[in-house]
Formats: sequence, structure tokens, C-alpha cells
Amino acid sequence: MALDFLAGCIGGCAGVIVGHPLDTVKVHLQTQDAKNPRYRGTVHCLRSLLAKEGVRGVYKGMTSPLAGVAAINAIVFGVYGNTQRNLSNPDTLKSHFIAGGTAGLFQSFLCSPMELAKSRLQVSDGTKGPVECLRTIHAHEGFRGIFRGLNMTILREIPAFSSYFLTYEWLTRTEDGGPISTATMLAAGGVAGTVSWVIVYPVDVIKSRMQIDGIGVTKYLNSIDCLKKSVSSEGYRFLYRGLTPTVLRAFPVNAATFAVVTWTMRLLGDNDVTEKVRDGELLWGRCTDAVYTLKVSEAAPV
Repeated sequence: MALDFLAGCIGGCAGVIVGHPLDTVKVHLQTQDAKNPRYRGTVHCLRSLLAKEGVRGVYKGMTSPLAGVAAINAIVFGVYGNTQRNLSNPDTLKSHFIAGGTAGLFQSFLCSPMELAKSRLQVSDGTKGPVECLRTIHAHEGFRGIFRGLNMTILREIPAFSSYFLTYEWLTRTEDGGPISTATMLAAGGVAGTVSWVIVYPVDVIKSRMQIDGIGVTKYLNSIDCLKKSVSSEGYRFLYRGLTPTVLRAFPVNAATFAVVTWTMRLLGDNDVTEKVRDGELLWGRCTDAVYTLKVSEAAPV
């Protein structure tokens, strides 16, 4: 399991590195003033950030998700695996759906403050790191401020993980139950990540606005107030603002994550070990294609 955990951590980091620039664009588009928007769209936002701050600007705030990816993967591996194996029919699609949602719930408590720091660093002009950012939030908003947006994070992560694992399982199942090819795994991971983001994206918009709120002026009392005020001033279209960079990011991020996990298993493993659950029994076997149950190779559909 140590190698599985290591591979998942390295793969998760690869996904963060690949997808962070478009994540920065997403947050800027989600949180900009609708009456006086600074950016016309995804391409304009990306160009503007690169022109103003260079490559370093689009990677602002990346240390926060990188720092938390190992801990989040540990939670996902543990909760997802144990939940699935303890269900009455662990290999059914329903079991993957339930286990994924459970993993999403538990990891939300670490993911929420991590994304809080990431989002605020992405839209700020300062250069402070995530730890200093969280210290500042705690000094001004107290312990409750560290978990601003937690309820929306939970509301996002449960269906995100459930739909991700369900989609990936469905796309990678074979008639004989044998290992899938690397190409199939990458494609399935990319599609699963994209599907999960489309499903939960409106919730993510509210979460981002709640976490950005409080920088200077606090505009929203809670997530419901945020939704009502945003709909009143911008209409329901705001719920999908920034969706384009998110969808563009989802596929390559998941593809990169799975590819790196696979190659880590190939280079460091002993002919690569695959874990399969069949008829409620945990079986171990060798797989020359280096296909591990990679459904839990990243912290979340990113």
C-alpha cells in the first residue's frame, strides 16, 4: 500500500501542476465584478494574467493544493477503500458511488481551508504563501473564517466523488474483468473528471464567491444570501461563469494524474500490483500493464 499511496501523491501533484493555470483563470472569472468585468472570457483572462504577472502569476496559490494533496490522498485512499470493501456488494457500481461520496465528505474538511488559501492567493496582488494567508484569515475572522465555504465544499465533493467513481468504473469495466489498457484508463479518467465537474460546477461558483468574500468588504451573510444576491444582480448565468476553463482543465488534469500514477507503479513496482475486489474478497495479482485501481489516484476531480 505504501507504493500505491506514493503513486497517488505523485499523480495528484502532476494533476495540480498541469491544471493550476486554468484553475486560476476559473477563479478570476467566477469572482470578478459582473457590472465592471475585467475579462471578456477565458482566453482574454489568461492573456491578461500572463501579460501582467507572467507565468508566475497563473501559478499563484499553487503551493496550497500541492501541500495538501498528500494528506487528501491519504484520506481518499483510506476512506474510499475501507468503505467499498465493507459494503455488502463491494464490486457493484452502487458501492463505488457510495464509497466515493463518503470519501468526498471526509476529505472536504481538509480541502476547504486548502482551497480557501488557494483562491485568495489567486486573486490577491501579494506574494505571501498559504500558511501566512491562513494566519491572516484567522487573525481577522477567527477559527470560523478558516472554514469559510465548508458547507459548499461538502455539497460539491459528495456528488463530485460519487459521479467520478461511478463514471470511471462504468467506462473501464470489461466483459472478462481483466485489466484495461493505459489509453482506456487515461480516457476514462479524463471523461469522468469532466462529467463530475459539469455536475457540481454551480456549487463550486458559490463556494468560490463565499471564500473570496471577506477580502476588504464582506458582501454575503451565507451561501444562500450569496446565491440570492448573485442571481438578483447577474441572473442564473453566473452559475456557469468560468465553466469553459474548468472543462478544458478537467480532461488533461485527470489524464496527467493517471499517467503519472501508472508510470510510478511501473518504475518502482515489482511488475506492478493490481488490487481487485471480486465477490466480496480482496484478491491480489500481478498485472504487466501496470493497471492499479486508479480511481483514488487524486484527491478529487480537479
